[in-house]
Amino acid sequence: MSQTTLRRKFAAGLTALATAAGLVVGAPALVGAQATEQGSSASLGSAGSAGAPPAAPAFRPAGGNEDPRGNRGVLRPGCWYDEQARSWVQFCNVWSNSMNRDIKVQVQPARFNGDAGLYLLDGLRAREEWNAWTRDAQAHRIFLQDNITLVMPVGGQVSFYSDWDRPINLGGRLLEYKWETFLTSELPGYLAEHFGVNPQNNAIAGLSMGGSAAATLAAKHPTQFKQVSVFSGYMNPTAPGMYTMIPLAMFDQCKCDPFAMWGLPGSPRWGQNDPLLNADKLRDIPMYVTAGSAIPGRYDQPSSLQAVFNTFNGIILEGLSRGSTIAFQNTLNARPNQATFDYRTTGIHGWGYWNDDLIAARSAQILPVMNAFAW
Repeated sequence: MSQTTLRRKFAAGLTALATAAGLVVGAPALVGAQATEQGSSASLGSAGSAGAPPAAPAFRPAGGNEDPRGNRGVLRPGCWYDEQARSWVQFCNVWSNSMNRDIKVQVQPARFNGDAGLYLLDGLRAREEWNAWTRDAQAHRIFLQDNITLVMPVGGQVSFYSDWDRPINLGGRLLEYKWETFLTSELPGYLAEHFGVNPQNNAIAGLSMGGSAAATLAAKHPTQFKQVSVFSGYMNPTAPGMYTMIPLAMFDQCKCDPFAMWGLPGSPRWGQNDPLLNADKLRDIPMYVTAGSAIPGRYDQPSSLQAVFNTFNGIILEGLSRGSTIAFQNTLNARPNQATFDYRTTGIHGWGYWNDDLIAARSAQILPVMNAFAW
């Protein structure tokens, strides 16, 4: 590796931390902070704490027949309707050979039997009951009138939607974590057979952990994903300090061995799952990338001590995200690319902002690239 390349990577890492420099006193500040991702659907800070930030505001889709061809009104094998989300969202159990168990996936079929899919990835504290895009955001409402199938995997906390080196111990259960294999090799066949989704005609989006994973999966599987959206992602996990901060945040959530994922810090797999280090593989893929300023904004009005703590954590996390996003942009812009970057003037790590980001990405890139407008 040339000295120029080494200097560029080191400079990118420093940039990734620069935005958060005034916010992060030390790595332990991240412990518990990722809870801000989960909004109203999970406790924040310590278990059972109160004062969750509000979920995203309700979205009003355009009017018209939501199921003009009866595509949405048919339950697929192993599926049942999500009575809380509604909007034709189905829960489906999909068998994974690599993980040796059923994986729950929420699916909203395309309005007009279109073959495009949009994978929506959750954050670090992903729940086992539902994907937060249907509870803390309004994804199913945002795309209600569009000709694209929403694919929202459930579970995968702390996974970075990656294939782990070793099984993960979650509360005494030893589980295989092979999320990349499931999303790219096992789930596409099920979606093609039962929902008509073309395995080579998909977009992928995610927030925070899921945003980083969306970029990495698109880089590794460009024939599957034609567009990628990243909201407040960590785009340089091998930057100085992140080798400590990411494992601490993971351990705080799962109380498991975070190095079962990609090995010890500095191991090759960390670099293989670093979007910044995979920038060359993303240049030909349209990307919509966002980050807030880490300055509290319209969705941040804490009314309790716990809410103030949550807001502070959200400031830290968004500062790290913005710094790494700027570093990723600088690296990507070294050569021609198809990325759009949107830096909000306010906003911390929270669902209200990610809901707005998804609305913007929908019209700016997702529907045009996927040719998924209603017709």
